[in-house]
Amino acid sequence: MCPLRYISFCLMALLAFPFCSCRPGGSTAKSDGEVLVQVGDSTLLLSDVLLKIPVGLSPEDSAALFNSIVGDWVRDLVLSDYAEKNIPDLARIDRMTEAYRNNLIVNEYLRKMSDRVGGDVSESRIRDYYAAHKSEMVLEQPLVKGALIKVADTDESLADIRKWMGRFADEDVDRIEKSGLRRATQYNYFNDQWHEWSVVADQIPYRFFDADAFVRSTQNFETSDNGTVYLLHISDFVPSGEEMPYEFARLRISEILHSADVAAYRKRLMDDIYREQIGAGVLKPGLYDPVKGTMAASGAAKENIKKKQ
Repeated sequence: MCPLRYISFCLMALLAFPFCSCRPGGSTAKSDGEVLVQVGDSTLLLSDVLLKIPVGLSPEDSAALFNSIVGDWVRDLVLSDYAEKNIPDLARIDRMTEAYRNNLIVNEYLRKMSDRVGGDVSESRIRDYYAAHKSEMVLEQPLVKGALIKVADTDESLADIRKWMGRFADEDVDRIEKSGLRRATQYNYFNDQWHEWSVVADQIPYRFFDADAFVRSTQNFETSDNGTVYLLHISDFVPSGEEMPYEFARLRISEILHSADVAAYRKRLMDDIYREQIGAGVLKPGLYDPVKGTMAASGAAKENIKKKQ
């Protein structure tokens, strides 16, 4: 039997009898008939590989995946064993592995503990931050309010939609939403919130060269592409270089303050852990105070540190 057909046959057999290679308690029986390859004390069984091959693949794809799994397993074990015997500074690798493991453990613990910090930041804190920092929160591109609609150029209501978008009074918006959307392929209403100009422009197949000049001089814009008409109405704008409006900056400020809350919580958590471990005699400060994060060194020690800096 050719390898490809043999693999397909084995896969079907394993699915039909999913427990044939397992002993009571879940351990796998290493019968000579299903041992694919051994590297030292490690053994790869046929059933181990076949269980990793999803159902529904073609015979060719199953065979390719089978060979890839087996090849990777052999390569990793053989090279790991060979390299371990031929790398002179294996202790450095062990230290790096331990440091990486410790880093993963610490970061996972801090991540889980940080989830305790609430995500809601009070409106008063956001407003206070905005008042203190709004001069630093400068727009890098214009903001706009308005609406964008895409309609087929053969749509019988196109003339009406063009008229409604041009005026864009409350009653016109109602007409667009009640009558003009039945055949529209896209309608984005953003007259109640600021959008960055690039977010709007990226939806229109037109090259806008100077964003600020365009939003200053344009209230209604129309272009067409591949049988679709794009109608844009700009009801308000803020040019780049201006301070961010509070409504636009609010979410950004909330994220900044939440990140600061998480950082402060982590600092308090670590300080409490340090104090606990100092009290238990596990952590023993010397010239460095881990709670304060400062040197408690003699003048000579501090001078040596400055020289190295």
